[in-house]
Amino acid sequence: MRIKIIVISFLFLLFAIIAVQNTTATELKFIFWSIKAPLIVMIVVIFIIGLVIGLIFSSNYERKKKKQEASQKPETRDQKSEAND
Repeated sequence: MRIKIIVISFLFLLFAIIAVQNTTATELKFIFWSIKAPLIVMIVVIFIIGLVIGLIFSSNYERKKKKQEASQKPETRDQKSEAND
């Protein structure tokens, strides 16, 4: 547990250093849109978008995995009862 706190604190410190050093305005162009914002804001927004996409895909994977496990459990019960008969 203590190692986890140390790692999280270290990552937060790294993020703070990056935030302080990247305050210059940067332009982001995407198709027809153009956005000017500090670089750290863009980094944070893109990180959050990636995090949300990762959570969506992982939750879909977990749902499929649970569904697959649930469909396999009755089969193993039936097989065990047939083996005992």
